[in-house]
Amino acid sequence: MKRLGQYLAHLSDMLGEVEHVHFSAVSKGSAMLNVNIEDLHYQKVLTHVREVPNGMGAKKQRSAYRALQQLMDEDGTGGAILDNADAPVLRFRKRPDDEKPLVVNKSGSVQGRLYLVGGKDETVPVRLEGASGETLYCEASTEMAQQLSALLFKQVRVSGPGIWERSPEGTWKLKKLKVESFQELDTAKVSDVVSRLQTIGGLKWADMEDPHGVARDLRG
Repeated sequence: MKRLGQYLAHLSDMLGEVEHVHFSAVSKGSAMLNVNIEDLHYQKVLTHVREVPNGMGAKKQRSAYRALQQLMDEDGTGGAILDNADAPVLRFRKRPDDEKPLVVNKSGSVQGRLYLVGGKDETVPVRLEGASGETLYCEASTEMAQQLSALLFKQVRVSGPGIWERSPEGTWKLKKLKVESFQELDTAKVSDVVSRLQTIGGLKWADMEDPHGVARDLRG
């Protein structure tokens, strides 16, 4: 029952329009969840469902889509969302039983909002919230954790050796990173960054080999 609740919660987040999408029933079968969408919001919800696999839509909806796929991977199943004519709108692929994700050990960096530094062991858990709302799992020495704690709830970039897992879709996900260095990030708006670029000699984007890198450096 708890697992079913997890599916329902993520499904609700992915569909969006929570005030106008209602749980209806569970049909006979393997967790065939039925929802009733108010007529005026039906097409908008369908658009959410069609766009989210392509990385479009709100952060909460994209995160919910990934969470649903992860639940199905863990349960060894797949699934689909059907419209009111039973036509498939979105399919969740089923990972083959013998498919194992590729895992590599490599130094790298991640960035996000630092929201947890705590623990009583020599290795201290560190947690960041990524750009899509995902949790980035890190750890640090007690000395490094003391320094990091001064930046709680701020945007930071942490670097060090990490464990990365490749998904069937080809994207890489951080499993864990040991923080060996960090940097507080400037939260300046893009418009502010452009203004700062214009004051350093009138450089144009076309003249730069790596304009995105320049903007990133200016932001910290």
